[in-house]
Amino acid sequence: MVEEKIHVIGHAEIVSLFGLLGIEGTVVNHEEDFLKTFEDITKKPSIAMIIVNMDLPDDLFEHLLDFKANNRIPFVYLLPDIFQEDITNHDKIFDMIYELIQELI
Repeated sequence: MVEEKIHVIGHAEIVSLFGLLGIEGTVVNHEEDFLKTFEDITKKPSIAMIIVNMDLPDDLFEHLLDFKANNRIPFVYLLPDIFQEDITNHDKIFDMIYELIQELI
């Protein structure tokens, strides 16, 4: 049986922070490099969860949502930027769900 691991993708600060917890990560400084890195990591059978901590443009965000909708493993979690002052108001997925509910009501 393959040992399941968590992998984080993001800027150096967040990768270092998770590294202190023993979680492997890949530093991605430019959104242009994100998709290749993400696809490479999803191909590894040992990766059970990917934590993404980057500000992504809408097309890459949509790609992640599509991936999440069509794949159970690896689980993808979009971690809000924990270094910003008002973290509670910046969850893109929650905002999308809230907007959809508003349209239905």
